[in-house]
This record gives sequence, structure tokens and C-alpha cells, in this order.
Amino acid sequence: MKLDPARMQLISGFVDVYLNLNGTEEELFQVTANNMGLLQEEKYMEIVTSWERKARQEGIQEGVQQGIQQGVQEAQETIAINLLRRGMGAEETREITGLSLERVRELQGRLSQDN
Repeated sequence: MKLDPARMQLISGFVDVYLNLNGTEEELFQVTANNMGLLQEEKYMEIVTSWERKARQEGIQEGVQQGIQQGVQEAQETIAINLLRRGMGAEETREITGLSLERVRELQGRLSQDN
């Protein structure tokens, strides 16, 4: 069964607006559409529904958030290492950086091994 792009867009729009599918239902819809031959041609693959766009956007946002958190963690650890090198104690370093005392002591131990 082949559909022209306008009909495929109509189906995608209907699924988008009226069905509000969860992850499992979306997967089932994709499998069913594929079995019917609706997704085999490249021009039909270009039609992106809003739930696909939303999933992509959420993935991008999650990646950005993870990157920010990792950057903050690295900055805190760099500051902690610099403070420890200047002779500051583990407790003061913890208070200044917000790292756990356990993590500060791990960094302190790593500095001791490097010397």
C-alpha cells in the first residue's frame, strides 16, 4: 500500500494530535506502518511527527544538562585540587567547593600519590 506524501502527512498529523501515544504505542505504530509498507520509501521517512521532534529535543536537552553537570563537577574538582595543593584542609576544601568530604579526600589521596 503506497500513500502519497499528503496522505502520509494526514496520518502523521492524526497520530500526532489525537492518539497521544506512549513509547510502547509509538513503537507498535512504527512497526505496523512499516509492515504496511508506509515507511519503506525514503520520501516517507522524511515526515517527522511532533512526538519524534519532542523525543529528539528531550534527548538534546538531556545531553546538554549532563554536559553542564559534568562541567560543574570538573570545575569543583579543579578548584579543590588547587586548594589542597596550597595546603588547605579537606574540610575547608569541602565547604568551599561543595564536593563531598569523601571526594575531597580521594582527590587529596591522588595528589599524595602524584608527589
